[in-house]
Amino acid sequence: MIKKNLIILIIFSFLNGCGFTPIFDSKNIDVNINKIDFDNNKISRNFAKSIETFSNQTSNNAYNLLIETSSTRNIAAKDSKGNPLVFNLMLTINITLINSKNLKEIKKSFSKNINFNNNDDKFKLRTTEETLISQMSQSILQEILSFLATIR
Repeated sequence: MIKKNLIILIIFSFLNGCGFTPIFDSKNIDVNINKIDFDNNKISRNFAKSIETFSNQTSNNAYNLLIETSSTRNIAAKDSKGNPLVFNLMLTINITLINSKNLKEIKKSFSKNINFNNNDDKFKLRTTEETLISQMSQSILQEILSFLATIR
């Protein structure tokens, strides 16, 4: 019992003193997002909510943000009968930052694509597609936050 408590105490002290700091924090991003305009779809709404949490309200760099998203699913390969075997899913997010002071625009496009196999069960196919879009969205969000951290 004493050994178990001692091991837990040692592990806790190592983890507590390891110096962990989050990579993406509003303190690291010196951009204040005043207004966010976006397409009326699920992907854009999720991006707007995520980026809004990283906005640094104390920053002097004030921007308005426009988010445009699109996702396309194309057939990448077919079998001998012409039925789709492999799909290509592409997610593209275009952002436009408009400086509130001098109205200077900064435009940047981010995109990811992935191939996935077809499934006879359409529900599983749709679920797989939504999961892949979510994963690609998180990856693009990290790229956007890195981009926002470099804006001066």
